[in-house]
Amino acid sequence: MQAELAVEHPELGLDIVIVNLTGLEAGNASLFEVCTLPVVQDDTTANVWTSWGATWRDVYVLDRTNAVHEVYNLTTYDLSDTANYDALYELFVAAGTE
Repeated sequence: MQAELAVEHPELGLDIVIVNLTGLEAGNASLFEVCTLPVVQDDTTANVWTSWGATWRDVYVLDRTNAVHEVYNLTTYDLSDTANYDALYELFVAAGTE
């Protein structure tokens, strides 16, 4: 999706970044092998997951001011379903144009 957004909407400068939960650092090597997206490791200082109330597989779509535009959970809305993929894609575009 990142590549598709970059080609179809380069003017928006959208970036998708993974935030890995504190305590799961041991799996980073495996994650890096299969993932092409940038990964940021959460820690007890930043405490992003807890402060945002995140759950497993949440996608936080931020607007241009870094305010939360929408939260989209990939367990609930599996991206192998084209309708879900398209919905998330459109959330990114909408947030980038606000």
